Amino acid sequence: MRRLVSPEHEERFRRILADFEQRPGGDYAELLRRGQVVSPPGVDIEAWRAEIRAKARADKIRVATIRDGEVAIAIRQREYSDAEVRAELERGECMRRLGAQARELGHELSPWLRQDDESIAFCMRCTAHVYVHTSGDWVVDEDGLRELCEGLVEA
Repeated sequence: MRRLVSPEHEERFRRILADFEQRPGGDYAELLRRGQVVSPPGVDIEAWRAEIRAKARADKIRVATIRDGEVAIAIRQREYSDAEVRAELERGECMRRLGAQARELGHELSPWLRQDDESIAFCMRCTAHVYVHTSGDWVVDEDGLRELCEGLVEA
């Protein structure tokens, strides 16, 4: 397996992925804890969205759910400062650039997983993965996005 440039980033990548896969408190608890949650693979997306919205309604919490293909995202809504909005726009642009870079090299990136100021994504065809830390001095550690995807089948 490829290593990220930094062992610290490799460890954070693995921790974020493990937290996502394990979800010790369930999806709704993740939403409350992190402010957002992504649907797990293989769930009925519409049923998942309805369950999240119902729990939020019961707790009188404003939540937006968004469907993107086979993935849904629930985001806890609140008032944001101008600085927070700018930071989110910058983060989104960074994720789009990294996604485009990955596609140019044949990678098929997973949806981004986020934990606080850290985001990760991985190629669904090979072992390439990306770690991004967006607070203070931005860190982008992108082990496999410098090379062609190993998972491409040559024709």
